[in-house]
Amino acid sequence: MNFRVIIVGLLLLVVGLSHWLTPTETYILYGLHVAMRKMFILPVVLAAIWFNRRGAFVAALIATAVYVPHVYLQWSGEAAEQLNQASDVVVIWAIAILTSWLVENEKTALQMIVQSNSETLFALVAALDTREHETGQHSLRVRAYALHIGKQLALPQQDMRVLEQAALLHDVGKIGIPDHILRKPGALNDQEMNAMRKHPEIGYRILEPIRFLKNTAAAVYAHHEKFDGTGYPRGLRGESTPLAARIFAVADAFDALTSDRPYRGAVSIDEACDIIKRDRERHFDPAVVDAFLKIPEEDWVQIRQAVKDKSAMVELQTGTVSLE
Repeated sequence: MNFRVIIVGLLLLVVGLSHWLTPTETYILYGLHVAMRKMFILPVVLAAIWFNRRGAFVAALIATAVYVPHVYLQWSGEAAEQLNQASDVVVIWAIAILTSWLVENEKTALQMIVQSNSETLFALVAALDTREHETGQHSLRVRAYALHIGKQLALPQQDMRVLEQAALLHDVGKIGIPDHILRKPGALNDQEMNAMRKHPEIGYRILEPIRFLKNTAAAVYAHHEKFDGTGYPRGLRGESTPLAARIFAVADAFDALTSDRPYRGAVSIDEACDIIKRDRERHFDPAVVDAFLKIPEEDWVQIRQAVKDKSAMVELQTGTVSLE
């Protein structure tokens, strides 16, 4: 935000000085002088886009404060020219009002689209989780855990969005895995394991054509890679695995360890943390593990309960969800 404030401020300063200092003795210089005063519109429009209505009005106010004294001093006594330039002030404010209104409407529409996409993703994920886990909570818990780790790592907003989507959609490829393999209560044989290991690639093929999920698709493809290169499907090593996938690996392991499975019971949070710590540098990114271990146990308990409470609001029959 500070960078954007500096840009708007510099534009106002440059346009103001240029307008004040450009002489008007010749037609060419006068034309340049007029062009400079029209340029006050640019910082006003940028302020509307970046800072909404308040930013546009502040920029318009500054432009007016810079522009009006110049009109009075340079064109004193020439009523027609003063009136002409005064109309430019009206135009600046009209642009500020109209642009900020259009930008706010556009942002509202985009937010509605994002919300609609999110609701669709939640319904799809809940349905997939119910198919495998009997409840629709696994991916929602992993999402919440992953975002908490991402927050601990101070990820930027765009990376957090990719992390959220990848955590939600990591198992979307299991839609291509037969039920007799996916829901088998015991250990898988070699043939079944080979089939199961195709789900990251299937998930990637499903998501990659969707423009706003391209980065998410790459993370989904890599969500079973290990830090030492012994994972699948491509054997990626270290930071060649997308960061979202490295964070997800810890969140998914933590959820798996602290949840009941057909072949074993859940372990305590302390035991899960010890197991993940032992696999630092082998399975998991050390930096992600370090961030994970700094998070207090009560956070994980609260997150798990919050997901459980919210999951009760998911309505699969209508395809709507109430999760934020």
